[in-house]
Amino acid sequence: MNSGFAVDTAALTAYSGTASGLAGEVGAIGTSTLAGTTSLAAGSFGKIGDEVGLGAAFQQAAQTQVDGVAAASSGLSAFATAVSKAATAYQEQEAQHGADLNRAYKV
Repeated sequence: MNSGFAVDTAALTAYSGTASGLAGEVGAIGTSTLAGTTSLAAGSFGKIGDEVGLGAAFQQAAQTQVDGVAAASSGLSAFATAVSKAATAYQEQEAQHGADLNRAYKV
């Protein structure tokens, strides 16, 4: 009977790489897709649109989307880093426990 738990560090490492790649893709696609949406020419919504602030509202909404994509990319990148660090910590802990057991066995 096996007690305790096991961690598949290879899976964590692979997942970290995938998440890191996705972070880069989200950032690149979001940047290229939303490029230019935050700058509108004056009068883009006509004189009435300018008077009621439609252009400014659109630019603010577009900037919020750009900021959201940047935050999503940054968050995913940080998550990938944390998963990678967790895999490393498990590997180091396993190696240390093995060394401790070997030392205890030799005593």
